[in-house]
Amino acid sequence: MSDAKRKKPKLVAERRYAQPSLKTGAKNSVKTRVDKKTKPSAPKNDTWIWRGIRIVLWLPKLVLSLLWAFSWRITVLISLLVGVAVLLNYRTLPGAHQLLDGRARGSVTLQDRYSKVFAWRGDQYGGRVTAQTVSHHLRNAVIATEDRRFYSHFGISPRGIASAVRINLREGRGPLSGHGGSTITQQVAKLLCLGHPYDATKWDSEALYEADCRKGSIWRKIREAIFALSLEIKYTKDEIIK
Repeated sequence: MSDAKRKKPKLVAERRYAQPSLKTGAKNSVKTRVDKKTKPSAPKNDTWIWRGIRIVLWLPKLVLSLLWAFSWRITVLISLLVGVAVLLNYRTLPGAHQLLDGRARGSVTLQDRYSKVFAWRGDQYGGRVTAQTVSHHLRNAVIATEDRRFYSHFGISPRGIASAVRINLREGRGPLSGHGGSTITQQVAKLLCLGHPYDATKWDSEALYEADCRKGSIWRKIREAIFALSLEIKYTKDEIIK
């Protein structure tokens, strides 16, 4: 056979780049997908900064949670102690007629040489003065002046105490000096000396006894508030204002 009759091979352009195999192509595609999904890692300095920011934002939440856990437990404990004290005072309170002002027994008190009372002479203001025997205008005037929310509160007025403290501080006095913010019930508790009658064996004179009853310390105010709550439970509003 001659050379002319031979088949000439097809002209094919040379491949400049090697065609990857199926396996290598799959690996490269997986790598590209992973590279697209993964974010570039942040520098170490930025990581510590973000951690510090998270700690700073987390601290207030921790402090608030601790304060809440501490405050509600203390509130429950104080409420239980106040409730027990109120019940103890309530059990010792006599009838309302026994707490009326003793001056109605007479304006002149007669005592022997041992300071024991043996008689009273004369009536003061014609007998007992109660909320029912006086004019209702006078009763309303006393309530409006001393305690406007007398018939609505439960013995103490937090709003009145806060207002009195604010006025005292604004006028340059101590928080309990001057305006006391006491309700009528608290004033009755003070006049009753918290249920402790005068005992000549314990006190040198009635003046010292009355001075002790009118002390304005914080502990005394707390005791007055507890005794006032007991009065509100034991007696009616009209009995308290007598």
